[in-house]
Amino acid sequence: MKIFCVIVCYNPDVDNLSRICQSLLLSKTNVILVDNTENCFIEDLSQELGVELICFNENHGIAKAQNIGINYAIERNADILVFFDQDSQIDDYFISHLTSPFIANKPMVVSPVFYDKDQGFRFPNYRLNSLGLLKEIKTLNDNEIYSVDMIISSGSAVSREVFDIVGLMNEDYFIDYVDTEWILRCRSKNIPVFVNPKAKMIHAIGEKSIDLRFTRLFVHGPLRSYYKVRNSFLFMKNKNVPFFMGIKEVITALLHNFLIIFFVKEKYKFIKNYFQAVKDGLLNKKGKK
Repeated sequence: MKIFCVIVCYNPDVDNLSRICQSLLLSKTNVILVDNTENCFIEDLSQELGVELICFNENHGIAKAQNIGINYAIERNADILVFFDQDSQIDDYFISHLTSPFIANKPMVVSPVFYDKDQGFRFPNYRLNSLGLLKEIKTLNDNEIYSVDMIISSGSAVSREVFDIVGLMNEDYFIDYVDTEWILRCRSKNIPVFVNPKAKMIHAIGEKSIDLRFTRLFVHGPLRSYYKVRNSFLFMKNKNVPFFMGIKEVITALLHNFLIIFFVKEKYKFIKNYFQAVKDGLLNKKGKK
């Protein structure tokens, strides 16, 4: 099957981006870089490696960048699309492991297992319980794929048929909750979603993480924190989001990003963005801040 990999970039680390591209090319995939950087500077890298590059020279957000990449791949008869962040780290066997469960013409989503880049812990997987709340899955067998209800987009593989059924990413969100809202649409259409534990990826969420024992804080910059808070309100209002899940996401986003203020230096910027996000979320503002 024909595999296209879509990597969304924003001021990427060129060395790391080059490494992931080379691993993907060794797997005989087609690589598309979709760059949101205001002044694109990776033209030489794309030419050197022989990968496709789409430059906006403006930040249109991850959802629009992914949609451009999806349409580009589908127009070129992609069977499977795989999404990556620019800082993802994989081995040379990642693609073969990740895509092994796929069957031609069958809609399916498959995700790897993730390990934290700095602290090495394994990110949990979740299913939704009867109340629509996320429940962590305890897995004993790492040799078989298992069903989940929630994944992140980075590292995930999607058969092209899924987009015909579910549609593209929601550009109203710009960033944050884009993958969560989309995977809930998959769930509403009974698209099977799996984790393949044989596919392993090193991934970083945020600039750093802080373990408070009762919770782990993933620290992003003040602008990213704005989207996390604002979009939790947009997410809660979405028809595919279970009621209690939506309420929980708003409460979690408010508490999480409030606690972060105590651990960052630019407190004024975080506070300003925090209250602006709450206001804009309540007013249903969408798109780029």
